[in-house]
Amino acid sequence: MDVDPNTGLPMGLAPVHPNVGKKNEFKIGAIFPFRTWRSLPSLSTALLNISISTGTLIVSLASLAVSIAVFLPIGAVKTVGDQGIRFVTGRRSSSDGASWGAIGGRRCVVINGASAGIGAALAIEYAAPDTHLVLIARDLRRLHEVAARVQSRGATVAVHSLDFFDPASLAKLQQLLQEVDTTAGGIDVAISCTSVTGHRSDVLGPNLAHIPPTAAAAHSASDGPQGSEYWGATTASRMLQVNVAACQEFILRSWELMKAPRRLQLQSGATSSSNLVGPGPKIIVLSSSTAFFTPATFALYAAAKAYLYSLARSLQVASAPYGIGVVAVTPGFMETGLTENMIRTGATCPRAILGDPRKLARKIKRSEEADELLVFYPVSQVWALFSARALNPLLETLGLWAGAATGVASWFFS
Repeated sequence: MDVDPNTGLPMGLAPVHPNVGKKNEFKIGAIFPFRTWRSLPSLSTALLNISISTGTLIVSLASLAVSIAVFLPIGAVKTVGDQGIRFVTGRRSSSDGASWGAIGGRRCVVINGASAGIGAALAIEYAAPDTHLVLIARDLRRLHEVAARVQSRGATVAVHSLDFFDPASLAKLQQLLQEVDTTAGGIDVAISCTSVTGHRSDVLGPNLAHIPPTAAAAHSASDGPQGSEYWGATTASRMLQVNVAACQEFILRSWELMKAPRRLQLQSGATSSSNLVGPGPKIIVLSSSTAFFTPATFALYAAAKAYLYSLARSLQVASAPYGIGVVAVTPGFMETGLTENMIRTGATCPRAILGDPRKLARKIKRSEEADELLVFYPVSQVWALFSARALNPLLETLGLWAGAATGVASWFFS
């Protein structure tokens, strides 16, 4: 089993074979978006982009003014108030104490993608004598390794192996979540971590007979029916099956299960979420900083993460009546198997900037306990990409190419 030498966490290493990577490499000049006369922007397009930048500047200044005048004082008062409450009560957060639904006073924490990297770090971070963890991933051997570390911290744990490349696994996931919810008396924290990129040999490569084809890609003419060595429709379907379909099922199914008892409380007389009995359950969604801005070569991965980010942000509003907290997490490059696979396939991402998944796990847990909405880590990476959203479409196009040209996400599309 591969283990990261710095973090001690399991790693899922399966980099694309060099020959496959070579077949899918692009030429920097060939993908430059403004390389021909016809591709240059017209005057009307340039003027439109200038107007967009002007509007962005106005909105940004207004946002800055409101944040300073309104949310800065509110944040200061809340922080001081929370510290006072902790001093008086000795409780760290609203989630301390008995769970809202768990049997025997144990919090029930379910983590999808828990066998390596950030998911494994979160399992270890949440492990405590008053916690029951349900760990879900494909690699059962790594799951048992993580489970042993969880048990050493006093938590009880159950592991379940599901292969999300297989569309049939979604029905199994639905059934599993229902069983966990019933057995534990409610899921307190649901954490969605699972994800893959096209830098893995089980996503892009000639040897994929063990992976069931998705319906959309079973007979793709563009890149072969199965086991393709070329990036295309089959690769896309395989990635999105894990990064979107499986994550969506996990997030929304957990949300429905959490919402049901809260809805009954509201129907029986509670006038608002503040009157509901017990601390509210939480959903934590691992998106990515690529949701904000990305090299063009990270097309599918970034699109999936943008979907998850948008879903999480919308659920934060939709969940308010039920007292369900939703945290959107947008990591940058992390010291995980996912990033290591990229580096081993030629990505130029410097190891010095990689974030520590253990630190991220601590930050996520603190943010969940404090009812925060967002987690940015490493801050410098995420800040830069979030700020790049202010680019107008012309400069955004140039930025997509420039990011690809650096090779930071390797030299083929994912």
